[in-house]
Amino acid sequence: MKNDGFEIKDGAKYDERSAGGLVYKIENNKTLWLLIKTISSFTSEKNKKKEQNGAVYKFPKGHLKKDEFLKEAALREVEEEGQVKAKIVTKLASNDYLIWDKEQKKKIVKKVTFFLMEYLGQSNLKYYDTEMVLERAWFSFEEATKILAYDSEKTLLKKAKSQLENLIKK
Repeated sequence: MKNDGFEIKDGAKYDERSAGGLVYKIENNKTLWLLIKTISSFTSEKNKKKEQNGAVYKFPKGHLKKDEFLKEAALREVEEEGQVKAKIVTKLASNDYLIWDKEQKKKIVKKVTFFLMEYLGQSNLKYYDTEMVLERAWFSFEEATKILAYDSEKTLLKKAKSQLENLIKK
């Protein structure tokens, strides 16, 4: 296993680190969540119903650049993929994934850390990545839960909604 210095349990290492955000905005007393629609290279039988021509709805996230911190990467990825400026409210969770790396032709361990973020405004930052973003849109919790491709992201959305509701009550 390649060693990028990302520690996991029992002294093993992560092959890859990513960060992203669950961005919300409140419009007309209704909370909306930002989702992006991309072409997915990770198709599973379970998700085929939600995929249209290989496209899936998910939250913006991406790889850390060299010497980049998680929060920096998350804000950058949200701005690049979501074309929005946001601020971090709190860390939500980190998920470990075992994925197939086409280039290395082997399974790798990837850790993705997500943050709850508040929408600040639109961004005109150009997006340059190999993953094609087909659409960026805002959805209610119910709509987002129905169209998110990955169960782990549905769980994150529930956690984000709960944390946001607790913050608003204070």
